[in-house]
Amino acid sequence: MKRVINLFNLHNIMSILQDKVIKILEESIGEDNILIESPPDSKLGDFAIPCFQFAKKYKKSPNEIAKELSQKINDSFIEKVEIVGPYLNVFVNKEKAFELFFKQRQIPKKQKEKIIIEYMNANPNKPLHIGQARNIAIGDTFTRILRHEGFNVDAINYGDDSGVNVGYNIVGHLYYDFPLESNKKFDHYCGEIYTKMRSRDDDSKFKELLTKTLLSIEKEDKEILKIQQDYTKKCAIAQFESCWKLNSFFNLVNWETDILHLKLFEEAFEKLKKQGHILFSKEGNSKNCWILDLSSYDEFKGMENPYQVLVKSDGVATYVAKDIAYAMWKLGFLKKDFHYKKFVKQPNKDYIYSTSSNPKDNEDNSFGNYDKSFAVIDNRQSHAQNVVKKALSLSGYLDSTKEYHHLSYGVVYLTPKTLESFGFNLSDDEKQEKRLPFSSRKGWFVTIDETFDLLKKKAFEESKKRNTDKGNDWLNDVAEKVALGAMRFYLLRTDISQDITFDIDEALDMKGDTGMYVLYTYARINSIFEKEDFQNNPKINYCLLNEDLEFEMIKELMNKDKIIIQSYQNLAPNLLCNYLLKLCQLFNSYYAKTHILKSEPKTKIARLTLLNKLRDEFKEIMNLIGMKEIERV
Repeated sequence: MKRVINLFNLHNIMSILQDKVIKILEESIGEDNILIESPPDSKLGDFAIPCFQFAKKYKKSPNEIAKELSQKINDSFIEKVEIVGPYLNVFVNKEKAFELFFKQRQIPKKQKEKIIIEYMNANPNKPLHIGQARNIAIGDTFTRILRHEGFNVDAINYGDDSGVNVGYNIVGHLYYDFPLESNKKFDHYCGEIYTKMRSRDDDSKFKELLTKTLLSIEKEDKEILKIQQDYTKKCAIAQFESCWKLNSFFNLVNWETDILHLKLFEEAFEKLKKQGHILFSKEGNSKNCWILDLSSYDEFKGMENPYQVLVKSDGVATYVAKDIAYAMWKLGFLKKDFHYKKFVKQPNKDYIYSTSSNPKDNEDNSFGNYDKSFAVIDNRQSHAQNVVKKALSLSGYLDSTKEYHHLSYGVVYLTPKTLESFGFNLSDDEKQEKRLPFSSRKGWFVTIDETFDLLKKKAFEESKKRNTDKGNDWLNDVAEKVALGAMRFYLLRTDISQDITFDIDEALDMKGDTGMYVLYTYARINSIFEKEDFQNNPKINYCLLNEDLEFEMIKELMNKDKIIIQSYQNLAPNLLCNYLLKLCQLFNSYYAKTHILKSEPKTKIARLTLLNKLRDEFKEIMNLIGMKEIERV
């Protein structure tokens, strides 16, 4: 069961309406703390009072109580009440509800908590693949939601520039004559070098050079460190370019080498050692390693090796060890801090800053000492993240003011047809599979750039057929927004705890539960206003909005803030996708059944005012998902 994060006040128009109804009921029937529910079908009412709650007091059946209470309710805000078995169903006055909705003002939100969301976290030695695109979409969407609610949020990428994966590339350039420059997009070039060097895994000489290089980086060998820093930063910028295609932006890249060079791990290590949690192992598989003993804790019982190696016998700190130190920095429990400098300017005009171990770099010091930390890492790293959280807990660092969360998500598979779209040859048996995993051995590695470009190409061709009057600049702009919306929506529409199977054709399906369907619906809403000179009129006659679907749209729009909050509280951005699909269905049904522009003038103005509000709210949710609206498909 997912942990619910309580950071928000659930105060929105629908809750205001509900509170108003409760107050009327309490005053009318003389009861306090009335429990009301939402009926499963709107035809049964807007709210329902289960009369079981009064049975003990009145010593009557719930149905009898419902009949008696129905005679006591009298208020202009309530249109009628109906008795259905033990329930008293309440229908609010539509005109009053419309008036409340249109006059409600947005109150600027400002929250005290300072939050870090760490995502992407790719090794800076190869291009980002479609599986990492899900990480990026999740991390960026949660960042957008929290900022929408007024929180101070930093989006941070952890640059693992000292790990073994980067080591493969640096060894290739130092000892195997691969040039440091290329005309290709640099992260793609890095990926080619990495693949070639992985083929030497069984070579004893290569292994020796790899260990030597990693230790040289950790110990700040100036010559090797200069190559490593220039190389990884150039690769990281190329990776950020892929993120920008996905409309995802960052505040800081935190380099692992800075954690090592500033001795943050040593400080964290000493804190844990003084508390008796760090042991030097003298036997077994962990001989001559420093380990975190987990044997006495229930969540780690049953493990074959109930410990976590923090420093290996060769003196190299493990991923988990460095992540513990990093987590302590995030929450402000280390005395040491990084230095900071500007790294790269993004298309949104904001800079990504970079950590530094050089005291001369002091361009920004607002990072660190967060109240809440979220690490977006796939569920295969759940054990490692549990160890990090346990280390923090053992040190007494987690309480009501400091929280550490692993935002776990399922991995991405590909359909055989999608792999074939990218030119991979599959066997007859592989073609029959419902989904296939990434496979380095078979070369099944599909990058974000390749996926985005293929989606854009397909969208361009389709849009060109529909818009023969438009030039290439317009078509390119639309195709990019379609590719973005198709990817972001597809990657977010499923519960993040579940694995997903990406199908490139389905992502562009206009008739399915897809981003393309959402973009098409928004464009259809917008097309109405292209045909009409509309001026927003706050003095409309609300009683003219008397269609059932009009009230259904209003009630759904009233739920918007609640859905945004629930999507974060339940760690479920798919709720935003589901909400957009519901708005799409309501509008398309309304559009099919209602003559909007041919209505009587005052009714037309009222309907256009409603649809203008729908368009604004639609756009807001799309932007939270990271989509960009298009005016025409």
